[in-house]
Amino acid sequence: MIVRVAFVACAALAACTPPRAPVVPSVTLQATDGASVPLDAVVHSHRLTVITFFSADCPCQRAHDERLRALEAKDASRDVAFVVVDSEAHATLEQDAAEARLRGYAIVQDDGGALARALDAEYATFTVVVDRGGHVVYRGGFDSDRSHLKEDRTPYLEDALDDLLAGRPPRVAATKTLGCTLQLR
Repeated sequence: MIVRVAFVACAALAACTPPRAPVVPSVTLQATDGASVPLDAVVHSHRLTVITFFSADCPCQRAHDERLRALEAKDASRDVAFVVVDSEAHATLEQDAAEARLRGYAIVQDDGGALARALDAEYATFTVVVDRGGHVVYRGGFDSDRSHLKEDRTPYLEDALDDLLAGRPPRVAATKTLGCTLQLR
């Protein structure tokens, strides 16, 4: 009888413990200059890391360029790294280098789409926020706008970063992504 009570108590305790967040995989990405970028090194050296999936052909991506640059500028001093990842099959380093110059932010390549698959990234602008331990603490859209930007949007990513940096869980930990379908390798 004591064993059964102990088992029930342990089962009840386990049910009350929140599930552990998924961990971002250890992958090496390629910078547009050909340098290797170990994602682990970026994640472990910053308080938070924002990983956003990119598509050069997506109007939603293009519409959010300014918001992405502004958020990166706002949070760089708060020890937040931004990693914009191109996992698309047709991507080349040369094209991504040109896009990076045009858009004003760095782009790295996920050759073979391993990171996109591991994080279930299906759409451009799909974003995850990862803590220093590599745990995904937010996943979803950048904000509530698709390609026609409005002032009254809900800034999902910005809100999540503000909450996490203040030591609180994000008010919304998962949202819908509104970008174009990624064409993975």
